[in-house]
Amino acid sequence: MRKATSIMFSPTMRMKSGLLITVLLVAAACDPVGRENGRGSAVPQVAPPILSPVEIKPPRINRSTVNRVELIDPPRVDSIQVDDLKQSDGVVDILWVIDDSGSMTNERATLVGNFNRFVQELLALQVDFQMGVTSIVIADRGQLRGTTRIITNMTPNPRAVFEANTTFPSSRSRWEQGLRMSQLGLTSPNIDPGQPNFGFLRPNAALAIIAVTNEDDSSFGETDYYARVFRGLKGKGNENLVSFSVIGGTIPNGCVPPGETGLYGSTADPAVRYAEVATKTGGIIGSICDASFETTLIRIAQALNTLKRVFPLTLPPIANSITVTINGQTIPQDPVNGWQYRADTNSVVFLGNFVPPPGSTVRLRYAYARP
Repeated sequence: MRKATSIMFSPTMRMKSGLLITVLLVAAACDPVGRENGRGSAVPQVAPPILSPVEIKPPRINRSTVNRVELIDPPRVDSIQVDDLKQSDGVVDILWVIDDSGSMTNERATLVGNFNRFVQELLALQVDFQMGVTSIVIADRGQLRGTTRIITNMTPNPRAVFEANTTFPSSRSRWEQGLRMSQLGLTSPNIDPGQPNFGFLRPNAALAIIAVTNEDDSSFGETDYYARVFRGLKGKGNENLVSFSVIGGTIPNGCVPPGETGLYGSTADPAVRYAEVATKTGGIIGSICDASFETTLIRIAQALNTLKRVFPLTLPPIANSITVTINGQTIPQDPVNGWQYRADTNSVVFLGNFVPPPGSTVRLRYAYARP
């Protein structure tokens, strides 16, 4: 059994012990860390920041020499223009109005002899033609003559057909009315369905009337009237598609065909009225007294050529930039077998052997410098 042990403190020791306990209790009550046994608020001790001084100086400008900056325009790019143009169809209807009198026998033979040359020229010009023949007298009433009334590009032996259609009986009326018979042949009722001239006038075709006679016209009515009638046959705005040409007596005194001097009735009267209508419609005037009608017929054929050789450009081009294609095929710049540029008319022209075919699309592509 243990014995209790008593510790005895002197007054001085008791005083020091109490002071120590008091200090410990005070320290515990003010613990800055804030443990469980703390009694006061925890305030961390933070060291003040160390600030470095900032020196603000005025800006420094580099005044060294710099290169000069030169402003230039951007590269100039030419604009491209494309003009799509349409070649005409090259379609022509030709009405021959032939003097059937006996005094014209030799001249009709000359006409038949030159007919092939006329057709060859039309074919060379790529003309899609059809032709019919009537007379200048009321007996035919403007109706097309012959078993084959219409001669076309596809007619076998067209010369023989033309000769048959221009061969007349020996006895015919002498009241010659070429202008009136032309009008009857190209208007109703002759051109109506079921009538003799139906199908002769094609809607998309130009029209040419060619009178061949050694006497002047005796139709009622002024020449202005007939010119208006003919020019109006293709409708308003298409007046230039119609022409009237004549191979007749020369103006003002008439003429005598070769080899017929001194023969009764051989003098060809001046074709005054016919020539007036020809002039008003842009037709050709030729002489019935020529030894051959070939030159006149070629002139007429060329005038009937509706294919265009000149195609204007929309804008002034840079000449060396022009390219020409026809139906997608490139055509060379060649004065003989191609095209040329004409600055005076601002157009592409085909003045040589090559002509854009009927109905073709002509595309002109070129650069033009913007102002």
